[in-house]
Amino acid sequence: MRILVTGGSSTPGYKLVLKLAERGYDVYAQYYSHEIPEIPGVRRVRLDLRDSDKIIDVLGDIKPSIIIHTAAVGDVDLCETNRDFAWRVNVEATKAISRFASRNRSFLVYLSTDYVFDGERGMYREEDTPNPVNYYGLTKLVAEGIVASSTEDHVIVRASHIYGFGMGRVNFARHVVESLSKGQPVRALVDQWLSPTLNTLLAEAIVEIVEKGLRGLFHIAGERVSRYDFARAIARRFGFKEDLIEPITSRDIVFKARRPRDSSLNTEKAKQLLKTPFHSLDHSLEILYREWLSARGV
Repeated sequence: MRILVTGGSSTPGYKLVLKLAERGYDVYAQYYSHEIPEIPGVRRVRLDLRDSDKIIDVLGDIKPSIIIHTAAVGDVDLCETNRDFAWRVNVEATKAISRFASRNRSFLVYLSTDYVFDGERGMYREEDTPNPVNYYGLTKLVAEGIVASSTEDHVIVRASHIYGFGMGRVNFARHVVESLSKGQPVRALVDQWLSPTLNTLLAEAIVEIVEKGLRGLFHIAGERVSRYDFARAIARRFGFKEDLIEPITSRDIVFKARRPRDSSLNTEKAKQLLKTPFHSLDHSLEILYREWLSARGV
């Protein structure tokens, strides 16, 4: 089966590419500015997602049975300050991909975000009404609507604060590990709650969704935790000094884009259907710790 993964050099996309290749799929991995290393069984595709016509041409050449669309401008502040760029990648590219999927009967998996919610209460279910408070969340919500209205043969997966090792920009957990391993302090918010999602387990859950042929909307995320408590949990598991974690509040940081106070996700629907234990913080940090040791040759 031929599968195209967009954002193959991103934190979630790269793990997906590896997982699909391990399972013997014919994998095409799209990237643009950050080249993907050679992986057995994976064909790399350099494609600028700002070019909708080129997207259609490339998809027409590949003819994927499944498209897993993880690519996005995920820098929340950048989306706020460069809205045209964010719209072209997060919305227009999704529109082109959805149009191709609909016309060619390709199964489409779209990776979305907890930031479609306003964060006023947290533990959001799939049926709760989105209300984004920043432009990034708005573009992802609009893209969700495009996917859902373009084809019935789709799955939308919302994750929260994806973290892990591998490719992609430095995420919060990676920043915590790299800083604490050098004895450097880390500032972490005590008044922002989220559901940190390990990229390795997110990839496994998405592959399971594809192989089970599920359709619809699912929340795939970890346990609800504040950024501060998340950082302390990482420090404990990795054996770092917890007192290097400095508690701060949102008043101590000036963001260009507003953040939801509590964008945590309820995952009961997905937990009932999937075997992948994506929802356990302890299990996720154990995997992260083993990956860190492996990368160091320990």
